[in-house]
Amino acid sequence: MDGDSSSSDESDVPELVPRDEFDNVIPDEERDFEDEEKYVDSLQPAKDLFSAKTFKTAEDCVEHCRNVHGLDLNVLKKRHNMDTFSFIRFINYLRSEEPSPGFVMSLSSDSKWEDLKFMKPVIEDDPLLMYNFDDDADSLDEDDNNGFGIDISRDLNDQIENPRSLSNHNSVEEPKPEDAVHSKLEEQIRALQQELEEKQMELIQCQEDMMKMRSVAQNLISGIEETSKKTMKGIVSVSEQKTVEQDSSYFQSYAHFSIHHEMLSDRIRTESYRDALLNNTERLTGSTVLDIGCGTGILSMFAAQAGARKVVGVDCSEIIYQAMDIVRENNLTDKVELIKGRLEETKLPEDKFDFIVSEWMGYFLLFEGMLDSVIAARDKYLAQGGMVLPNRCTISMVAIEDNRRYSNLIGFWDDVYGYKMTCMRSPILSEASVEVVPANTAVTSAATVLDLDLNKCSIEDTEFKTDFVLTSSRDADITAIVGYFNTFFDLPNPVMFSTSPSATPTHWKQTIFYLPNRISVASGQNLNCKIVCKRMRSDSRSLKVALTVDDLVLKYTVD
Repeated sequence: MDGDSSSSDESDVPELVPRDEFDNVIPDEERDFEDEEKYVDSLQPAKDLFSAKTFKTAEDCVEHCRNVHGLDLNVLKKRHNMDTFSFIRFINYLRSEEPSPGFVMSLSSDSKWEDLKFMKPVIEDDPLLMYNFDDDADSLDEDDNNGFGIDISRDLNDQIENPRSLSNHNSVEEPKPEDAVHSKLEEQIRALQQELEEKQMELIQCQEDMMKMRSVAQNLISGIEETSKKTMKGIVSVSEQKTVEQDSSYFQSYAHFSIHHEMLSDRIRTESYRDALLNNTERLTGSTVLDIGCGTGILSMFAAQAGARKVVGVDCSEIIYQAMDIVRENNLTDKVELIKGRLEETKLPEDKFDFIVSEWMGYFLLFEGMLDSVIAARDKYLAQGGMVLPNRCTISMVAIEDNRRYSNLIGFWDDVYGYKMTCMRSPILSEASVEVVPANTAVTSAATVLDLDLNKCSIEDTEFKTDFVLTSSRDADITAIVGYFNTFFDLPNPVMFSTSPSATPTHWKQTIFYLPNRISVASGQNLNCKIVCKRMRSDSRSLKVALTVDDLVLKYTVD
């Protein structure tokens, strides 16, 4: 008994570990950390989506794409309602088709990568296809979480490239363990796909309901705001009257290439800005510049070329994505930063700027109301001693005699194939016309009716009334009163340009206020005139103008 008991007791005693071996035992938490590092090291480098650069992790690659190329995956995920599978197709589309970042950010739909051929990886074991995309996006915006998280694995890539037939289950051979795993994965994927489709339908319905609720709320709020605004004496700015959504048609009009081709082709306009900046490099060197409504970024690049240390361009139009490509193409990303958004609602990377540059002028100078944004930026961002460029603009009026044009446009309705259509004259006469006026048609002196100092003026100054006199230079039958503007850059090397009939034509042309009937004048005769210019209540970007010529009072719209 004693012998058996002794043997049993000794067998229950654990064997002691020598001290030197005990010192080599690694705690579980340290071993897990080392395993994690080994796993990361075992992955192949993540190749940049738009260059040959490689990164240790997919996270580093995604961050590089966002900061350097301007490709924000989280923005695209929200815009296109990406799920895991559309993300796989998206990455493979970028790798195979090689579009520019600006082009990708400008797309309004995911049709470019809908094809199932993009489910096949372009790069084997591509780390970006294993990037935990859903978790990254959810950490930034929990409200956008759609409740799904599907891991992307190499097994999934193998299934997509080599799908297994269900007929393998009928094989005489004994099923292999990996076959069962693959089959289970396929079932899970199908179930998740079906669940995802159901959730997407629910999401679409929720979005439609939210849009309806938002519309009702906006109408209620707009009604309250409009009532309160009517009780105020001050002028309401464009950004106060309209949300970005309500003003979307304006911003969309600047997204098309044709308008930028027209403006850039206007040599008077573009070269005046270029000369003002490049001929005053001593003022620009080392400065910070804010470009409002930057469009294609041409003024931002002029400022950078003139020696500015930092240039920030802001535009609410989709053209901003092409502008980013243009800046990158000209190797100016170290100096020029472009931001999409309406200036009044956008956070800028600099607190103050030495110069604010903007090509804000519209027809008759004030049409479009973009000066509001320049004034708002000046009051918030212009540094002490800073300057708005251009710094001064004026509006002038002159009378013309253009009988040929008047007969073709106004007199035309007196006899149209033998019929009178004089009722058509009224709508034509009530709207100002934008045309190039021949220089030889001016028959009076010019009179300045508005002089704006852009470093001091307020929004209230954009509504004005002025008495003025036009003196006839010869006997004539006046057919219209014409408005135009002059623009000044009062720098050490000054620059100015004019849109008057006597100057080289620009894309602004001139604004013509046709008279209902010709007014006969003798040489040296004075016309006592008055102009009242106000914004429309219904649309603060448009103008209404009242002209008094002697005793004749005429009303027009500029819209």
